[in-house]
Amino acid sequence: MDFFLRNNWRTDGEFLVRLADLLSKGFTMEEAISFLSITTPKDADRNAKILHVLQTGSPFSEALLQAKFPSFVCTQLHYASRHGFFNETVQETGNHLTRKAEQQKALRKIFQYPLILFMTVIVVFFLLRIFLLPKFDTLFNQLSHGDSQTTNFTYFILEKLPLIFLGFLGLVFVLCTFFLTKQRNKNSYERAHLYCQIPIVKRFIRLHYSQLFARECGYLLKSGLSINDMVKVFALPDSPPLFQYISKLIGKAFSEGKAFTNALTQFTIFESEMIYIIKYGEKNGQLAEELLFYYTLCHQKSEEKIEKIFSFIQPVVFMVIGVLIVSIYLSILFPMFSMVNSI
Repeated sequence: MDFFLRNNWRTDGEFLVRLADLLSKGFTMEEAISFLSITTPKDADRNAKILHVLQTGSPFSEALLQAKFPSFVCTQLHYASRHGFFNETVQETGNHLTRKAEQQKALRKIFQYPLILFMTVIVVFFLLRIFLLPKFDTLFNQLSHGDSQTTNFTYFILEKLPLIFLGFLGLVFVLCTFFLTKQRNKNSYERAHLYCQIPIVKRFIRLHYSQLFARECGYLLKSGLSINDMVKVFALPDSPPLFQYISKLIGKAFSEGKAFTNALTQFTIFESEMIYIIKYGEKNGQLAEELLFYYTLCHQKSEEKIEKIFSFIQPVVFMVIGVLIVSIYLSILFPMFSMVNSI
């Protein structure tokens, strides 16, 4: 949902990319953000808020969270301060947000013309219902041998079809409202589990959480931590709630004598492929590299799935609009041909 409603993917992404560039050139965090406030005055208030939070002693991830940056970005930057690959993480998250901005722009372009056409068709439906349907009723009542089937067909197209469509939209709105209200009362893992039960959407959600978990595990292990130490880092009070919950269940599995891969099988929010990657990495002693490779692979899969959906959406939308337009023509022409035959 955040993907469709959020309007500042590009702004946030460009901020992080430029920040990473300045940090790599030797700027301190405060100097880099102050410099960006000068070069991008429109973001000066947000940058000032970030600086204020940093001056209170809070970490950079917390400052971004209070500045309304996406939570998954804040999670990655939170652990980046521990595994040491901070600049690389800032650069990666910035590029990620920039790609999301491009995807959102492409999706809006796909829907822009069909949405205008669709709204025009709906307006035409209601105009015909208001002005044309009463004329047909009067005309058929005057014709003693009028075709009742024709009248019923026209009445259904112009009178009932728009109401059925509006009822369908209302039902979708109610279901979405109920779903959003229900998920607010759940913890972060329960919400993630709930999202993974939604058809189609669950493919993207599992990829998202799998690549997020694989990335943080990969970098923490690459920094020299053991698996047990990594789980302890996830369990720290300042960790994101989702990782705290995951570490709690993994720690419980460890206490029962289960291996890391067996502990991960209880989580429905992860792809089963990630478990096989971890098993393979443990066997060849390259677990960190395998997890980071899987993180990159998940990125590629997400891009491919999104492109596939984009190529599918527009033809479906145009097909629906085509059916509505044909229905309008039939509702006008069918009564006329019926009256010609009855004369």
